[in-house]
Amino acid sequence: MPSPSIREMVQPAAGSTFAFVAIVLLLCVLLVLGVHRAGRMTGEARSRTRSWTVAAALAVSAWLALTGAVSASGVLEMPTQPPPLMIFFFVSQVAAIVAAFSPLGTRLLHLPVAALVGFQAFRLPLELVLHAWVNGGTLPVQMTYAGHNFDIVSGVLALPAAWLAARRPNARWPVLAFNVVGFALLINVARIAAFSSPVPFRTYLQDPPVLLAFHFPYGWIVPICVGAALFGHVLVFRWLARNG
Repeated sequence: MPSPSIREMVQPAAGSTFAFVAIVLLLCVLLVLGVHRAGRMTGEARSRTRSWTVAAALAVSAWLALTGAVSASGVLEMPTQPPPLMIFFFVSQVAAIVAAFSPLGTRLLHLPVAALVGFQAFRLPLELVLHAWVNGGTLPVQMTYAGHNFDIVSGVLALPAAWLAARRPNARWPVLAFNVVGFALLINVARIAAFSSPVPFRTYLQDPPVLLAFHFPYGWIVPICVGAALFGHVLVFRWLARNG
């Protein structure tokens, strides 16, 4: 069965689109605020904190612009091998991992681990947006908790896990348990999205396929939302290794 053209994607309702963009922008703001707060917690000079904060804001803005432009340009439609969509996903997640091991990630490790864990709560409203998109015909059912994607559990558990981490700062088990579960659920939803996309190895054949990456601003779900979740999990694993 041939895959539909990307022009045939059912456009999400305005309300869910607004909620999605709000989540994306909130993630970017939280990163910049985290960079600023980490500087304050280390007691560094205010000028250095300001420089880090401005650099983080510029980097996030550039990443938003670059990935948004790729999604809107139509380059992901090109019938080349490997599919540009696969490259887009791969590069986005490699960038998240590299960032987590960069000086930026090391700086954010000065934040309380409760903040690093609680950050993942954004996955709850994001999953509700995905559910609305399934109901509207934009996404297939396997992309939400009504199907095979249970990533909403990560969003639900993030705040209780953060609370436990704050109450018992020397206890590693709540942090480790949450991070393992959240990471596994992230890998699962990434797998479902990949196998539901118009790629040669697509195995979920019921329509509609996952076409978000081909449309702006919905393509931000790959580099910003999935990337942020992966970035956060790698940071927490680094924290666990540092405090093990």
